[in-house]
Parts: sequence; C-alpha cells; structure tokens
Amino acid sequence: MILADSCVIIDYLRNPTPEAKKIFSRNEIAICGVVKAEVLRGAPSSSQFLKLDKALECFDNITFEEEYWVDLAQMLNNLKSQGVAVPFQDAMIALLAIKSGALLWTADKHFQLIKSVYPSLTLFKE
Repeated sequence: MILADSCVIIDYLRNPTPEAKKIFSRNEIAICGVVKAEVLRGAPSSSQFLKLDKALECFDNITFEEEYWVDLAQMLNNLKSQGVAVPFQDAMIALLAIKSGALLWTADKHFQLIKSVYPSLTLFKE
C-alpha cells in the first residue's frame, strides 16, 4: 500500500502525468484524514469542495488510532531532540505510514528529515 501525501494528490488532480496515472492504476493508494483535510481546504468553491470530497472517496483510508497520540508525541520529542523541526501534520502522516507499513509517496522534503531519525519510514520512489 502507498500512502499519498497531499502534494501528490493535488499534483495528480491538476496535471495527471502518464507516469502518475500508471502508479495510481497499478497500486493500492491510500490517504489519511490529514491529507484529505489539506486537499479539501484548497477548494476554491463549495461545488469544487464537494467534487474533491467525492473524488477522494476512491482512496483507501488509513485512520489515526487513539493509541497513536502518545506515539506521535514521542516522535515529535525525538525529532526535536535531534534538531529536526517538521510540521505537526507531516509527523502525523509519517507515523501513519510507519504504523501501517505503507510506503509514503511525497515530494515534501520534511519527510526526508523525519526519515533521518526514523529510518523505518519508507518513501516511495517514482
């Protein structure tokens, strides 16, 4: 399974390249609540919001379990102690990828920083 970050979903919706189409069609692609919220917040209108929301239903959903909150706090503390500062939502996405065993598909450089401290984070390469 591949957990797609919001930048991947947004790029695909704006400009679906042949390479991206192959990846989307040949793999089980998932999103999480953070990604869904990030994509939807960029909707320019109510009608676009509804269309995006409907389009996102085709993806599997990886949920953030209650017990992950302590793990997330530990991750953020560990990152901070290593001098790595990343957005809260990126840490959530990385933790979900690790916990679910999913590859993380992203273009965001924050995830390379997280991987430097958490080598169990596996990034998908196109």
